[in-house]
Order: sequence, then structure tokens, then C-alpha cells
Amino acid sequence: MGGVSGGINPIPTTRQKIIAIEVVCQRGAAPTMRLLKNCGLERLRINPISCFTVVRRIRSSRKRKGFKMSDGNSSKVGKFYRGSTVLITGASGFLGQVLLEKILRSLDVAKVYVMIRAKRNSSADERLQKMLEGVLFDRVWQDPSKYKELRGKVIPVEVDLDSESNMIAEEMKVRLVEEVDVVFNLLASINFNEPLNCALRTNVEYTDRLLGLVSLMKRLKVVVHVSTFFSNCDKSMIEERIYDDIGFGGYANIMNIVSNLNDTELQAMEPHLIGDFPNTYTFSKKCAEVMVRDKYGDLPIGIFRPPIVSSTYQEPVAGWINNFNGPSGLVVMLSEGLYSAAFVDTRKRPFLVPVDYCVNALLICAVDIAKQRSLAPSIPVYNYTNPEDIFTWERIIDRFYEGLDPAKRMLAYLVTATVTRSPARYAMCKTLMRVEGFFLDLARQFRGQAPAMSQVFERMINQSEVLKFFTFHEWTMQNENMQRLWRDEVSKEDSELFPFDLTRMDWDDYYRNFIPGVVKYAIAPRKAKDEKSKRVEGSGEVRKFSLYSIWSFLFHSLLNLLKNFTGR
Repeated sequence: MGGVSGGINPIPTTRQKIIAIEVVCQRGAAPTMRLLKNCGLERLRINPISCFTVVRRIRSSRKRKGFKMSDGNSSKVGKFYRGSTVLITGASGFLGQVLLEKILRSLDVAKVYVMIRAKRNSSADERLQKMLEGVLFDRVWQDPSKYKELRGKVIPVEVDLDSESNMIAEEMKVRLVEEVDVVFNLLASINFNEPLNCALRTNVEYTDRLLGLVSLMKRLKVVVHVSTFFSNCDKSMIEERIYDDIGFGGYANIMNIVSNLNDTELQAMEPHLIGDFPNTYTFSKKCAEVMVRDKYGDLPIGIFRPPIVSSTYQEPVAGWINNFNGPSGLVVMLSEGLYSAAFVDTRKRPFLVPVDYCVNALLICAVDIAKQRSLAPSIPVYNYTNPEDIFTWERIIDRFYEGLDPAKRMLAYLVTATVTRSPARYAMCKTLMRVEGFFLDLARQFRGQAPAMSQVFERMINQSEVLKFFTFHEWTMQNENMQRLWRDEVSKEDSELFPFDLTRMDWDDYYRNFIPGVVKYAIAPRKAKDEKSKRVEGSGEVRKFSLYSIWSFLFHSLLNLLKNFTGR
């Protein structure tokens, strides 16, 4: 594969500069420069000698403007969680990891129980330790004197969701029932192509079992069930309420039906059972919401609906992402200077949110749910979306290009990228990408590397097919609960400690830093694990990049010849 450009150099915000200067005052210059590097702000140039003067001026200026430096003592969100014991299900996932990191770094909780499965000959404790050693948690462990205290707060809970009677060891179950105050249920299968019976088992049946345990907890203050904004994507207008128009007698009857079907029968029945839903994931998440309402409506529970969750905006590092789901999977070839095509209606607006803002919103919504459930019996629903979003796919893709290094950016504009909404043209693009993968694998084998490019291209094509429904549709929404929190309910102190207002983000900057984040945190670590890739050095990288560019030019030239016959 081609060479990878280096890290992210975001333009620091005023708040980041202020924080950096104050940290110099508190910690000294050397520890601060390590912190800035972890935060992706190494470009800041700070003179520690003048920091106190600068901070005094900033504080004076802020007083005149009505601002106040935050010390965290007046945070209502912080007070809500102080001394609490938190349970996170699905903590090993993308959203769960960022949630755990934020809790450890920003909240004074007593304990965090992390529900996690044993996997691939690794125990739950081993999987948790490996996760905590990742770059995402560097800021949590930056103070060695606090490592033992913070690490001791995180307790793995090994779970076997397939075993209803022995899901959790009895001793651990007793501890959870006696101690837990706050529950975040992030458990989900996000495999869009999963058979319906498997999707319903994970997203409905397993959630039912977990909430059955939660209902026994004696100190419970709040439960947040994380669903998805697309749980009702069969509608053009999505409100903050639970829709129960499932059909076929409801989710329970559908689960009973599919449990009695063989694979052939299930495959034939599945399109009829899910109706206008594009996949089993979104349909099963809708079923889970209805199940939560019907069986656990008496709990202090609420439903949080994020759309597509993508890389971090600012915390704990800019651009962090560890997977190729969603848009990150579609930009891999673009980031490598290879030819690729995206099947997208560039006129449509997608709905994406950065994972760090999503986590902050999740934490704030939990506080609001506890308040709302004490006032009203209905389950509050939060559509975490931005109704003022003006970014179409066309504008987002332009910002993606701006995140490439100059050479790859030029190639993307001229040669290596095709974005089309024409099915005929995209069909040709798929063929060309497969041919490209075939020849690039020949080149890899010639250099003594294992063939891999055809598989990568095929995954990208599959990803594009899976996302087609979402790249060709857009929705309107009602999200008064979220807007109420943005406008009125959250203090200025908490909005600074837990930024979550999507209307105040610099979206141009976010999308501009997207590809560098994918390269640094998702592609580069995987390359490092490829022992054979180490054989390619120096001039070999240049030759390889040139070869990829030639292939891309040839493929794109052929597309241009056929373009007039297939439309945009």
C-alpha cells in the first residue's frame, strides 16, 4: 500500500490555547509539551516564562466579557456523577471506549463497571487492559501518581449473553445490584447485513436480559438506552417519540416467527418482515425501543438516538477513530492515493456527529433523564442531530480533499476519485476497482508481500452498497429535547466542560481533519502490524506511489471515455 501521511495539525481554538497556557502554569513546560502532543496541538508555541502574565490578561478580558474560568466546582453534571457507580455495556465498542475515557478523565465517579465478553482466547480483564493501553487513554494516564487510583476504578464484568441463567457470575451480579447508580446501555450489533434472527437476538433479546438485571438495582438513578436516529428511517420526518408501527403483531411475534424458520425460509421472509427498512440493524433497533417502553417503562430510563457517529472533534485527541465503518471506510483508498469511487448523491445532507460530542451529549442527557422521569411518566427521547446542518455530501467531500497532502489532493481532484449517483457509471467503477486490486496484488506478490488489495477494495465496495440508502436519502427531524438542552438547561460551565452543541462546531475544520485522523489512528496502526510491509522502504515507497498513480490515471481515463454514455 502507498505511503501514509503523518499526524493531524488542527488549528487550535481560543479555548484550547487558554487551557494549554494554564496547564503550563500548573505543570511546567516539559509535561505540558507532552500533553499538547497527545492533544494534537503540538504546533502551539508557548513561552512558560510569560504564561502567568498572559493568563492574567485573559482572565481580565474574560471578566469584562462576562466569562469565568472554570474550575469544575460549579458543574451540575459533575455533581450528578460525583461518587456514583457507573455500568457501561458495550464498552469495548467505538462509542463505549470514548465514553469510558471521558468519565475517567472528567468525572469523579466511585467505580465504572465495564461489561465485556471474553473473546479470541482473551479474558474480559485482558481485553479491558489492552483497550486501556491504547492511545485514546493517554491523557487519562498522563499523571503517573493517579494511575493506580483511576485504574482501580475500572472493573471488568465478564458476560456471556448467550446464557440467560448464567449471564454473569453470581458474586458480580450481587455487586452490580447493590452498587450501580447509572447505566449506559451501548450494547448493539451494528452489522447491517446480519440475518434478522441474529440482529433481533443481539439488539432486542440481549438488551431485554440486561435491563432485567438493571431493574433489580437498588440505587438506580438513571438508565440511558442508546438507539440510533435511523431506527425510524422508513419515515421522512422523525420525531422524539417511540414509534410502535412494527406490523406482524409486533416485535415479540416477529421474534417468534423467525425462531421457527430455517435459513432459506428466513431469507425469503426477511424483506417482508422488515418492510421499508434498508437493513436488519435499523429494524431491530426500532424493535428494541418498543421493547424498552413496553417492559421497562417504569425504570428511570430514556432513549438517546445519535446518527452516524464518526471520529473525534477535539477530545481527547482530534481525529481519533479505530474503525472503517461509515465514511472512514470510504476514504481509505483516497488517503493512499489510489483510485476509488463513491456511490453518493452529493445533493443530499448526511447526518454525522463526532464521537466526543456524542459522548458529552450522552452524559448530559442522562442527567436530564433523571430529572424528566421524576416529573413525567413518559420515556424521554433525544434525537442527537443538527436540524441546521447545511453540509451536503458535495461540501463534505471537498473538505475531505483538503485534508490530503498536496500531491494526493491534486490526484484526487484530477484522477483518483470518482463520485457519482449514476448506477451504470458506478457499476463500471466497481469493475475498475476490482481490476485495480487484482494488478496491485500482483505487484505486492512480486515484492514478496501477501495479496491484500483485492480484499480491501471488495470491502470498500460492500461498504458503499451498505451505506447506499443513507447516502441517497435525507430526513427532517424534531429534536426539541436536544435544543432545550443546548439553549436553556445546560450551564455555561457544563457546556465548556462537556461541549455537545452541534450548532457551534466548526464543521469545515472537522471534515478537513477527517482523513488525517483515519490515516493516523485507523490505517497506520494496522500497517504497523503487517510485518511484511516493513520490507518496503524509501525509494520503494516512491515507486509504489507512482505505480498506484499510473493505474489510477488509466482507470480514470477509461471512465472519462464512457462518462457521456452513463451520466453523472
